Formats: sequence, structure tokens, C-alpha cells
Amino acid sequence: MSPCLLLSLFTSLNLCSGKFGTPITDDVSKLSLLKQNIPSDYEIPVSYIPKEVAGTCWVVLNIYPLEQSLRKLANMFGAISSNKENIIVFIAMLKSLRFTYEHEELETAMQVFQCHYQERSLMSGLYFDYIKDVLHAAAQETSGFSCKPPPCLNPTPARSIRRACSRHKRTGRRLEEMPVSNTTDVGRSL
Repeated sequence: MSPCLLLSLFTSLNLCSGKFGTPITDDVSKLSLLKQNIPSDYEIPVSYIPKEVAGTCWVVLNIYPLEQSLRKLANMFGAISSNKENIIVFIAMLKSLRFTYEHEELETAMQVFQCHYQERSLMSGLYFDYIKDVLHAAAQETSGFSCKPPPCLNPTPARSIRRACSRHKRTGRRLEEMPVSNTTDVGRSL
């Protein structure tokens, strides 16, 4: 890894750590660069829970799936790509946000809401707006959460969450142990 990339990751991790309600970083402005660099008609897959379903737990429940989606996107770029470097900054931000929660509480909440996850492919502009919404909402939230899901309407949970949970159970790894280096029309429902 280049020294600049390591410095960027280290800086992002330090600035993001702490409780929700603090500013994330100025790196959120890099989303507009990514929005410009990735074709507007490019669709990016993501698993998420709509705000209407997740309520006050919207940010918490969408951090890990968004982090996974960004990892897949980052792997599409070469090792020296500025797009990849910028995406890695957001992966580090999301991972740091995830660490502000007690890991077992987060895993339990994700499992309880499992049937509410939806998989969509978002156009790149909407995808990066979604990331911005998650980060801004996270900066305004308090650190505690109590999640009560509505009844499941769809009996089949999203495949990506199911795979993440089964991979977690097979390896015995917790969400916070997942390394950073591994790497439609939704409208208002995001």
C-alpha cells in the first residue's frame, strides 16, 4: 500500500471514531468526485433496509451491508486508482461507525431485521447520495439504539445478508473482525 493511502486510512479511522453525533470527516466531499468519475448509468448493487421499515435503526442496520457493497465496488478498480482510494476511505468510515456499537447488539439487530433487507442495483448518482444520507444521519444520531422490527412481509431474507451471517457463523468471526482490505428505482425508500 502506498504511504498516502495508509495515511488516508489512518486519518479516516481516527476522525470517524467515537460516538455518533460528532462530525464524520471532510472526506464526505469525495462522494461528489466519485459521482463524477463513475458513469451515471452504472448500476451498483446494495442490500439495504428502507427508512420506513427500520425507523430509528435505519443507520445502524445499513452500515454493514453498505460497507460490503463498497468493498465490491472498490475491487473493480486497479490498485493505484484514485476511485479505489476514495472508496476505501468510505469503507473505513463505515467500519469505524460500526465499531461505535456493541457488536453483539448490532448482529442481533441485523438478524432480527433480516427479512426486511432488500437488494437493489442503484444508479451511481443515487448510490452515492445514499452513502451521503447514511453518513449525515449517522453524524446526527446518538449512540444508543433499540430496534423493534415490524412483522416480516417477505419470508425470504436478502441473499447478501444471509450469506454474511452464514459466513460469520462458519468462520466464527464477528462483524467487527471483518477486514477492510477484503474486499431500480428506489426513490424515497432509501
